[in-house]
Amino acid sequence: MIKSLLLKLGMLCMTIGLVIWVRWVPQPPVQDIPSAAERQVVASLVTELEEREGRTKDLSSRNVQGPSMKAVAQREPSKAAIHSRLDLNHASTHELESLPGIGAVMAQRVVAFRTSVGGFRTVEDLREVKGIGAKTFDRLKPLVAVSTEKF
Repeated sequence: MIKSLLLKLGMLCMTIGLVIWVRWVPQPPVQDIPSAAERQVVASLVTELEEREGRTKDLSSRNVQGPSMKAVAQREPSKAAIHSRLDLNHASTHELESLPGIGAVMAQRVVAFRTSVGGFRTVEDLREVKGIGAKTFDRLKPLVAVSTEKF
């Protein structure tokens, strides 16, 4: 009986010592590593900007006057905005998953909400999807758009 008591007391002391040692050992700082979806969105935006710059350089080197982005945006504002953003009314679940803060389950919720209400009318309708709070919406707002065409 005494051996059992001493064994348990020894295990308790070892556990307490381990807990104290772990708390006192300095831990490395945690870095904020972007998710795969955030890296993918940034990479696609960088590629798009590089393509635009390449087209601008090609036009200026050939002295060809093409329509400016401002002129295109004035003629077809919805198409110009949607080219650089993800359209909520036409996006697949895989495309939605590429957005920061949207996983497979949330993408399915967005598609289900879109189907149930007949499509998004404004970007703010995204707030009505269960699980999308203010912070997530603020991150998504510049990355998404809503087309007026029926899906």
